[in-house]
Amino acid sequence: MHNFKKLVSPVILMIIIICVNEMLCFAAKPYSFFRFDMHNLENGEEYTDIFVGTSHGKAAIAPEVVDQYTGGNSINMCLGGEYLSDSYFIVKEAIRVGHPKRVVYELDPGYWVAEKSKGAEYREMYDEFPKSLVKAEYYHQLLWGQDWRMTIFPWYLCRTGLKNPFERIRTKLGEAYKNFDDSFWNSDVQNYGGKGHVSIHRTDAVKTEDNLKLWDRQEILPEVKEYFEKLKKLCEENNIELVVITTPIPQETMEKYQDNFEEANAYFAEYMAKQGIPYYNYNYIDTESLDKSLMDFQIMKDICMKMKLKDSALSLERCLLESRALRIIWKAE
Repeated sequence: MHNFKKLVSPVILMIIIICVNEMLCFAAKPYSFFRFDMHNLENGEEYTDIFVGTSHGKAAIAPEVVDQYTGGNSINMCLGGEYLSDSYFIVKEAIRVGHPKRVVYELDPGYWVAEKSKGAEYREMYDEFPKSLVKAEYYHQLLWGQDWRMTIFPWYLCRTGLKNPFERIRTKLGEAYKNFDDSFWNSDVQNYGGKGHVSIHRTDAVKTEDNLKLWDRQEILPEVKEYFEKLKKLCEENNIELVVITTPIPQETMEKYQDNFEEANAYFAEYMAKQGIPYYNYNYIDTESLDKSLMDFQIMKDICMKMKLKDSALSLERCLLESRALRIIWKAE
């Protein structure tokens, strides 16, 4: 009996620690677009087109309009802070649960030279993956060996959220968040359009270039190229077409850093050509009728992806210019 009590006490202590840890995670972790996106991906629908990339793609690509032109069923899995390594595992998960025909990677050159920030969103995507071998590989490749506090106590990354936990807990327990109601994200500044698209409303707020990471060929991170090549191979092995695009940025920023963006465009045009992958940079496509200023929030309201592609990249350029779903905003990340 004495030995039994000695055994039970540590077990009870461990259970208490686990429960407290889970409660702190629930209270501290921010609300997640990706939770809704992964729910959509896992809902049993068969998606033909998967969009991956950054917040520019999140606001730029409206699947419901794309589908009107393609006749397919697309989903926007872009997210602010989504790096190529994340995109790779998102596509891998999409393949695990379905049979996508096309992957469109929205390329922001700054993400090829910037390290992933170890902030509140560092584990966001991993935490929302369902339990599977894909999630296990994600952990092994991207999280194993990191700060042990991030692994054992995930709330450590977003501990600032513990300053006001009760409102967050109350909201997460609400029907809208629990039941993946798209209206949860609707506000004066944005609208969740469904299937991963977030439409940003016009605002008078001044847009800035805070946190803008400029392209520098000498600073390309080896792991980014490694994961792009892995993404390409993954698509080839599963007979999936891979297309790469760069969405437009504000005209003021283009003019201010013209040489930088031209160098990036030249590099990626050459790189993708060598890879045999269609690449479309919409900063260099004629869009004279469109207001690309920082202060015009819905910059590209009249552009979208009409991806009626019979031959692979058959005029994806023309498709983007003629249809009405690609909404671009400036969002510093």
